[in-house]
Amino acid sequence: MRSYPTNSTKAVSRLLALTMIVDGHLAPSELKAMRAAGVLPRAALDEDEFDDVVRDLCEDLLASAARRCSAEVEIDGRLLDSLLGEVEDPALRISVMKAMLDIVHADEVLDARETLLIERAFRAWSGPGRQSSGRRGDRQRVQA
Repeated sequence: MRSYPTNSTKAVSRLLALTMIVDGHLAPSELKAMRAAGVLPRAALDEDEFDDVVRDLCEDLLASAARRCSAEVEIDGRLLDSLLGEVEDPALRISVMKAMLDIVHADEVLDARETLLIERAFRAWSGPGRQSSGRRGDRQRVQA
């Protein structure tokens, strides 16, 4: 998985993209919710650049997939924590979390994988020493 600079627009975009696809499909209502949240313009990112990040995320997920023949790709908990760690600014974390919550609620179906992603982000961003304990959700599945 490629890395992006801390607090960069690409790091933020990847988290939003992951939030959209973690349940196995990208719903139009999720894209609409992301646009309404206004995170991309505040991060000085246009939709073409966002599309590039989505494509790169999908390529990275497929390239690192252990079980390519299944319909799901697993994301290791440490990798997910690393992606979340690319956003360190507290104000930016709040904006991203709000957008993530708007996205997962947009299609009015809260999937277990979306819940695990949000829970992991809350744990990772809740302060020093509060990273994932390695319990439930140590691997996140994404349908391909």
